[in-house]
Amino acid sequence: MNTKRNIFIIVLSMVTFCHTNIAEAQRNFYYRIDVGSSNIYSFAVSNLITGYANYFAHNFLFDNSYTYTFYSGRYMGDKTKIKPLDLMGISAEDLFNDCFSGVKLGYQSDNMGIFNWGIYGSAHYKINQFKAWFPFESDYRKECLQYFKPGVGILMTFGSIENKIKVQIEAAARYDIPISYNGVFGKNEDILNKGISSHFSIKVAGYTDYSIGIFADLNHYNLYKDFDDIGNSKFKMYNIGITFTISAKRGEEMYD
Repeated sequence: MNTKRNIFIIVLSMVTFCHTNIAEAQRNFYYRIDVGSSNIYSFAVSNLITGYANYFAHNFLFDNSYTYTFYSGRYMGDKTKIKPLDLMGISAEDLFNDCFSGVKLGYQSDNMGIFNWGIYGSAHYKINQFKAWFPFESDYRKECLQYFKPGVGILMTFGSIENKIKVQIEAAARYDIPISYNGVFGKNEDILNKGISSHFSIKVAGYTDYSIGIFADLNHYNLYKDFDDIGNSKFKMYNIGITFTISAKRGEEMYD
């Protein structure tokens, strides 16, 4: 009888230990799916989808963002002119203009104090579309660039993980790898450079119900390889954006 009781106690202890450690591991596991677009309608629809996905998951899985890209270029000293696509257009080209998606996986601390930190690896896919006039062209031509962007980042959170209000600061470095190009220089991604880009963001977030902030992505290389060999020629892009993600759980909390 004592043997059975001892076995039961040992098994119960092991189950409790495993459950506690799994729960702790889950709290230390940082995960986030990023979605963003520069089109108003795409942003609104994705916000509804991600908000309810967060609600049904009982967790904050998604960050949803509106992004805008600035382009800066010169060709042999002459300024390149840029026209963005229609930010309120409803064609497939407009709806998927300057859009991105990606995932972040890593570790985050779970201290009860006012400061937590984290580190993660990431992988993002991004499409940039715009119309450009280069001095050697007679009119604007559409450019479509697609990149795969693996990277690493760090998190600093001022507030415990479960705080109703906390501030999160994030910095990351990504390696941009072109996977498709279609534009004035042809249809070959080899025309594009690879290179490092940096990501910075600051957000005010709740435990499970909202995330609001701003971010910036800066590339540190010439987009076009040919510009590297031509004097007084360069072409770079910079992204700024607003992260605005909500969960339907906010409505429930009003009646708690």
